[in-house]
Amino acid sequence: MDNSDGEVEEDETEWKTCFVDSAAVCPATSPAAASGIQQKYIIVTCNYVARERGVTKLMSVTDAKEKCPELVLVKGEDLTHYREMSYQVTELLLSFCPLVERLGFDENFMDVTEMVERRLARISESDSLSFKGNVFNHSSADANASHHPRLAIGSHIAAEMRDAIWSKLGLTGCAGVATNKLLAKLVSGTFKPNQQTVLLQENVSDIMGCLSGLRKVPGVGHQTAKRLQALGLVSVKDLQLCPLGDLARELGGTTAQRLRNLALGIDESAVTPTGAPQSLSDEDSFRKMCSVKEVMAKIQELLGGLVERMHKDGRQPQTFRLTIRRFSATNKWFSRESRQAPIPSGVGQKIVSGNIEDTVSQLVLLAGKLFHKMVDCSAAFHLTLINVCFSNLQSRGPAASGKGAITSFFTHNASPRKTQISSIQNQNNSAQNADSCLLDHQISEFSRNVPPKGQMTCNSEQSEENYEASCSTEGINSDKTKPPPHVDPEVFRLLPEEIQKELLSPDYLNSLQSYMSKHEPPENDSSMKADRSRMNHQQPAGMRVINEENVMEQEKLWLPRSSDCNFPGNVDPEVFSELPPDVQKELMSEWKQQNPVLKTPSSRKTGKGSISKGKDRKAEGRSSQSNNLLKYFKPG
Repeated sequence: MDNSDGEVEEDETEWKTCFVDSAAVCPATSPAAASGIQQKYIIVTCNYVARERGVTKLMSVTDAKEKCPELVLVKGEDLTHYREMSYQVTELLLSFCPLVERLGFDENFMDVTEMVERRLARISESDSLSFKGNVFNHSSADANASHHPRLAIGSHIAAEMRDAIWSKLGLTGCAGVATNKLLAKLVSGTFKPNQQTVLLQENVSDIMGCLSGLRKVPGVGHQTAKRLQALGLVSVKDLQLCPLGDLARELGGTTAQRLRNLALGIDESAVTPTGAPQSLSDEDSFRKMCSVKEVMAKIQELLGGLVERMHKDGRQPQTFRLTIRRFSATNKWFSRESRQAPIPSGVGQKIVSGNIEDTVSQLVLLAGKLFHKMVDCSAAFHLTLINVCFSNLQSRGPAASGKGAITSFFTHNASPRKTQISSIQNQNNSAQNADSCLLDHQISEFSRNVPPKGQMTCNSEQSEENYEASCSTEGINSDKTKPPPHVDPEVFRLLPEEIQKELLSPDYLNSLQSYMSKHEPPENDSSMKADRSRMNHQQPAGMRVINEENVMEQEKLWLPRSSDCNFPGNVDPEVFSELPPDVQKELMSEWKQQNPVLKTPSSRKTGKGSISKGKDRKAEGRSSQSNNLLKYFKPG
């Protein structure tokens, strides 16, 4: 927008400050020496000293040595070091700003708009602004920073980050500061090495006009450039002037509009935090490979390193993809073909566990099948590249922490009194040790996660309102959330909804009342009854349930034993007494039929009697119900 003095002012409603950082991972040689990175027989990159001598990227080693005999080459087939340094740079940038998007090994997009706005708010009118580094098509001194305060502040942020990369990682790098990702990437390469450049909005058309061809526009790939060339579009200017309708008929409306915007320097794509990679791959290129034996040896070599990387990543891959490139004199770099297949779960688990050798051997067999689908091995073939890839990566251990795990229904108690109830009973009731052993592994896990006796009831100082709140559960109305008297509110809250409904059902409460009326303490314990009655009259209504629960702790020791059906040796009577009566009856019926749900030691025999009278068939029907508590326990 224009201000009253006729000067150009930034439009605050549409402004975004982005910059792209390119950190150079250089070989350990003298800065004055010509050096480069060699992969097989080509130079994949080189420093600026070598470029001044005529060495270029992707030049053969032979040609590079002829142009620069003193060229120092570093082997670059193993990308481990470069990959690790690349992620270190990204992590360092993330410490400044959360919006960091990786682009290959050595580039990162950053959206620093929020950082700029915070600093701008702290600047007073008397403070003077300046640009740090270069300004495209301007000298830094001539450019008026007060007309572009956000870009000026962005240039200082870029300088701070480049200084941090050098001081902490020892890497040099370039940076471009502009209003979107496209322009930031283009301007980052205008002043090299180890410099930074700001692009003002008034110079967008200048930098776009400097591009030598459409392939220099980020976002225009090889195939798109070919289709544009078929329309007679070679330069950026051609694309800017081409009627949008003609582009839309050839490429579709959405693609046509996107390409037109790119040619004009317009890029609305957001900086998207990269996160963990969605796939891991490794590849190798060569002049010629024409035998199945060579192919399988190369696949095995690539898989060895890839499986180790996947193991360090920690996730489990679900899909394996094999890619090859056949030799083509006319289409040297873009004639790739791929096939993929799901990875058997057993193989995927071996990757996570670190069984490298066995995993590689099984994946080589899978890769062989995919290779034979792409290549007719009975005829001659000529390959120049092989790529192996893991995709559809999933975090390991979903069952251990998922909603279906039994541990998700209980909370671990960090109290020092986290002693098993069965252990307490064994200390206090030594006479019952012969008949009451520790429970099976699954039931002992349950007993460990039930709060100890001191925590089975609500705090005596807790109000009725808080008590009701602590018992609330999703899916059940708050007026129905009080658990039965013998159920701990915290444990009740963590149970599945269907079990909560079962415990709150009238049938269950009636059966519980009937059960308690039949199994009151002995007459000589009438003092306990009197105490219970007196406490219920003295305490507020909201606390009576709690007192009844305390009494239950004492009364459950009076659980009757049937003379013709003993507990299996691995069942704790105290824990058994806390189960719902219908579940107790079902278990007793199972034990009567000598087909216990829980495994019993072979040295102990179950009784032949049962306390359930003629209810065996009915109990069997209940055991198949989906909302039965037993479905959450598995045999030991």
